[in-house]
Amino acid sequence: MPCPSCGATATRTQILTGYWRCDADVRIEQLVPAGGESTAVSSSSETRRCGTVYLRTRDEDAATCRCGEPAIGECTECTHAVCADHSDLWQGWRVCDRDLANARLRARAAAVAEEKRRAQEAAAAEAERLRQRTTLLELADEDAVWLLYARDERRTEQQVRSAVHVLRRLTAAEFTDVCLYLLPYAREPETRRTGLTRLTGWAFEGSGYHGRSWFLTRKGEWHRGGPLGEERRRWKDVRFDDVEKRAVIDEMAWQQSIDSGLV
Repeated sequence: MPCPSCGATATRTQILTGYWRCDADVRIEQLVPAGGESTAVSSSSETRRCGTVYLRTRDEDAATCRCGEPAIGECTECTHAVCADHSDLWQGWRVCDRDLANARLRARAAAVAEEKRRAQEAAAAEAERLRQRTTLLELADEDAVWLLYARDERRTEQQVRSAVHVLRRLTAAEFTDVCLYLLPYAREPETRRTGLTRLTGWAFEGSGYHGRSWFLTRKGEWHRGGPLGEERRRWKDVRFDDVEKRAVIDEMAWQQSIDSGLV
């Protein structure tokens, strides 16, 4: 569509969808002023940029919809002139009814694909959780003690269950030997006072230990105490058998599950 003021078509700039600005340099007498009335000019050789802003689409009739009604704008997809009845706003852009239907179909297909992807991810996550619940890791005795005793990072449910499974197969003496071998690498020994006696070793305690705690000395002796934070907590010698060993393992596993956010 030529410029309605000067008739030029070669030099123009699109400033909005469907709206163009004529940038042609023309003689002043060639410009058609508003209202169509001629004006007197001082010199026929003077030129300036036209600057007229006009509506233009790819249709032959830029101001008429396909139904014959006056157009209110241009479709941002096909650039056809559209009226109010055959267009609507889609995400802030005016779109004709045909492209709007296609856009809605594409949006629906994308939503279905996204929903399918999320369902697949959820199914994969559930399958992974089920695998961890039904599969045990192959761990050395020292690795199992480290997973339950050391709180350096979060553990998975599979790691906790596997460590408990490994340690429960040990006897009380074997469990004590493994602890004496590993604990110096996990934590420096500490000193606790019970009466007039000082105990040097490693404490098995925590907020999730259900009101009890244990202390293993460097000599391999076990002592049982009260809950964490109890004032004047006294440590009593305990005969460390399989029952005590299972209690220590269960309390370590429960504390580790709490620290790892598994419960």
